[in-house]
Amino acid sequence: MDHIVYLEAYVNENDYTKGGLLKLPLESLITYCVYKFCCPENIALTFVYVPCDPEKEEITVNVEDVKFTQDVIWQVSSCVYPVLINGDTVITGLCAVARHMSLHRTLPPSPHEHEDGILGFRRSCLQAPNEVSIWTKFCEVDLVKTTREMLKLNSLQEVPVNLVRFENHLRKPIRVHNVFKLAREIKKKEFFKSKPNDQHEEKEESENVKKERVAKARKWKSSLSKEITIDSSVKIHELDISHQFAEGPFLTLADIVLMPMYYIIVNAVGKKFQSILTLSSKWFKNVELVPELEIVFNVLNGLEKKRLTIEEVIIPSAEDVSLYKRDPKRHNPRKRMFTKPEDIENALSSLVATMNIDVDDKDFKNRIEWNTVPDGANPSAGHLPDERMARKAEQLENLALAVQSIAKEGELIVDFCSGSGHLGILIAHLLPHCTVILLENKEQSLLRARKRVHDMGLKNVYFFQCNLDFFIGKFDIGVGLHACGIASDLILDKCLKCNAKFVLCPCCYGSLHATDRLVYPRSKVFSSVTVDQYLTIGHAADQTHKECPLTVRGDWCMAIIDSDRLRLAEEYGYKVTLSRLKPLSCTPKNNLLIGVSA
Repeated sequence: MDHIVYLEAYVNENDYTKGGLLKLPLESLITYCVYKFCCPENIALTFVYVPCDPEKEEITVNVEDVKFTQDVIWQVSSCVYPVLINGDTVITGLCAVARHMSLHRTLPPSPHEHEDGILGFRRSCLQAPNEVSIWTKFCEVDLVKTTREMLKLNSLQEVPVNLVRFENHLRKPIRVHNVFKLAREIKKKEFFKSKPNDQHEEKEESENVKKERVAKARKWKSSLSKEITIDSSVKIHELDISHQFAEGPFLTLADIVLMPMYYIIVNAVGKKFQSILTLSSKWFKNVELVPELEIVFNVLNGLEKKRLTIEEVIIPSAEDVSLYKRDPKRHNPRKRMFTKPEDIENALSSLVATMNIDVDDKDFKNRIEWNTVPDGANPSAGHLPDERMARKAEQLENLALAVQSIAKEGELIVDFCSGSGHLGILIAHLLPHCTVILLENKEQSLLRARKRVHDMGLKNVYFFQCNLDFFIGKFDIGVGLHACGIASDLILDKCLKCNAKFVLCPCCYGSLHATDRLVYPRSKVFSSVTVDQYLTIGHAADQTHKECPLTVRGDWCMAIIDSDRLRLAEEYGYKVTLSRLKPLSCTPKNNLLIGVSA
């Protein structure tokens, strides 16, 4: 097999062989169901025994002929399961692995699918990572967490808010490509259904006559009555197209991912599920009626079922919007104005002089001889305009030389948020005795990087398609060039947790925001600054455009945010340096953060 999918199991091969029961976490069950549905070509699936995670409820299912392995390579153990290995490429994360299996599907498509297949229009279903997509996060994180929590319950007093969110989502207008064309097609079908049978027969006879002659090719022109036309000025919610499936009128991979979780929930709640969550119940019945999903339900019917005690249930309020990111009704606090002059002055006045780290005018003695660098690692080989190409080369040179100055032979270097690999590939070329991981969650970017690496013949590069959260491996140096917003902080946290050296050039200070994993300010030194003041400084830090009168203040604000990051590293015992890229004109976001564990 070309590819292998690794799934966690809470039972070893011997115990499984004896009892025939497989105990596994929810993510493994969902991935296994997607695998059975797709029956992907040249992809093997194997289970890995791991001790039961106390934070995860184990699921017992009766399945036959599953395989186990004890040989787990380092790439697999560096990631959160499920993990898919394809040579030098590692894909991890529930939705990313499910998408890859869908691309290699061998079973025939269902008539309920879009013409582009189970991944929908342009194969975009669940493509966006959960860091930026509300929908992917719901399928991959939120509902998984909710289902896991329900498995621990014995009775249900309140409907989990994520179930209410999905119910609200199904109530909202669908948001699909060319929705008006879809509405016209639906109206056209209804129009013909309403016509007498004899008219249909006459139409079929006339079509048979026409088939006897070869007509000239011409543009199609509708002869239907104006009754079936739809004015494009009609609002989407007035088109009366409802959610038959999770993403609209077509069955998609999202339905397959959600189905095992809702199977568990529906069986736990029982008959009351329909009255509590009407639209979710209707959606689930639509999925049940898809013949191609029988193979998945055969797996799910082998689950040990648990029924909850339910008397009166509270239905909590949830934001009445769809789970699509671009729902115009969604409240967006980021749209508030953070750069009012009085707010910025108030925020800056809260600072103490000792908070900031002095900028070191660091200058690396060596320079990269670009004429000796192969095309795959050289910006000049691309299609960038000359000026932009020169600036890109300067950015890469600054970070690559910084990494060179702290790297040792044999170390593992991770280029986080690597994009198409410009920096990581250059580092791999300059440090052939080090191993480099290009970590990126966008599939197409990583494919471009992979092609360039293979063309160069580099053997010290691996590719990880995943979110930052899903990479849990040990490494020696973490690198990030213009990782957007909170991504720079997530990279920093990864490095601090692994006691790894870091070289960072942050970007998009204005998009910083608190999450369940990140609290701002980051360090104790800056703890007297409020969150609002901190975010205001972050927004002002983005005012560093060329020839902008606020650039000086913007540079100062950048230094404040990055000083906070480095103060956090100091708390972990790091020796830190705040420097700037040379020349400063190579990018407005030109701060360089270097940290080495003392």
